[in-house]
Amino acid sequence: MKQEKIYAIVKQPGGEAVIKLLDREPKTFNALVEGKKEIIPFPGMAGVCVIFGEGADKRKPNFYLPEYGDLMTGTVVIGGIDFERGFQSLTEEQAGLLEEYLNRNDAKDFKGNVGEKIAAGYLALSEENYLFGLLSEVKTKYKAVKIKWLTKR
Repeated sequence: MKQEKIYAIVKQPGGEAVIKLLDREPKTFNALVEGKKEIIPFPGMAGVCVIFGEGADKRKPNFYLPEYGDLMTGTVVIGGIDFERGFQSLTEEQAGLLEEYLNRNDAKDFKGNVGEKIAAGYLALSEENYLFGLLSEVKTKYKAVKIKWLTKR
């Protein structure tokens, strides 16, 4: 069986956002984010998620997510997601908008304690905690965020 590939953005701390062709397997994302992955919806862009590694307070600053009042740390993957088929390729339009966003919100000049800047203003989903078919509204200290939960396949 041929391995399915998808286009996603990979952003390392202090580096540029790079569009890469990746295996769609969960282990690919775990390797890129250097550990067990967590997933949050990308703000304001339906069908796009941010994949990052656990232990954010021990990683280097990468970029700000001002919509969540948060600082993303470590290597991050941003890709498309479909609630029936899992991880999907970004469209060209999405990739362009995301590159602009990441450049505008880069945290390479961040000074200070990473642990004090990281917010728990959203609910991060670990792969083991996906739920099937639930549309939930999570009220954060910043605003209500609608999250569609996934099922582990």
